[in-house]
Amino acid sequence: MSRYSAARGIIGGIFAGLLVVWTGLSLYFKTSGILTWGEWGMYYTLGLAVIFLLQGIAWLFIPGMRKDFIGMLIPAMFLAVTGLIPLVGGGWYAWESWWPFMIVAVGLVIIVSTVWGIASRHKKKKVEE
Repeated sequence: MSRYSAARGIIGGIFAGLLVVWTGLSLYFKTSGILTWGEWGMYYTLGLAVIFLLQGIAWLFIPGMRKDFIGMLIPAMFLAVTGLIPLVGGGWYAWESWWPFMIVAVGLVIIVSTVWGIASRHKKKKVEE
């Protein structure tokens, strides 16, 4: 087993554990009356976005896995926008006017991943010279 696959297994296990912990905590907040179902959906998706982003950041610290950061940034941004629009716009009905921002978010991810890829290839080429 390579050290990258070992690191991937550790990060993956922590990620899976965080998903289960967040699901349990958020459902506790709902059943205890701290959140309504509408609020639960917003905060749950935002929590998922943070977990995906944390996994991507963890991968940045492992040289062989840095390229996988974008793979975690895409669902993180999607979930963040999904949770923020109802939070900022006044509930889930805000999607009636805010849904085009999902398209904007996808476009931003494409731009970031393209720039990230070009910068990574340029840096790699510079090191090889």
